[in-house]
Amino acid sequence: MGFHEIQTAVANLSPEERKKLAAQLVALRHRDIEGYREKMAAKIDDNNPDNWVTLEEFEKHLED
Repeated sequence: MGFHEIQTAVANLSPEERKKLAAQLVALRHRDIEGYREKMAAKIDDNNPDNWVTLEEFEKHLED
């Protein structure tokens, strides 16, 4: 299946199916980033509030 066929198939998915596909693609992208898990674990474990972001800031970043 070529890229064009994939684009067409994705366009025909329901909104819920597209959400699931988007999540899968993000997971695959993160798998390809060297050291991603370690970097995220360090960020999650960071107890310094100066380094935290609000939920609104996080969501805005996702939209960019």
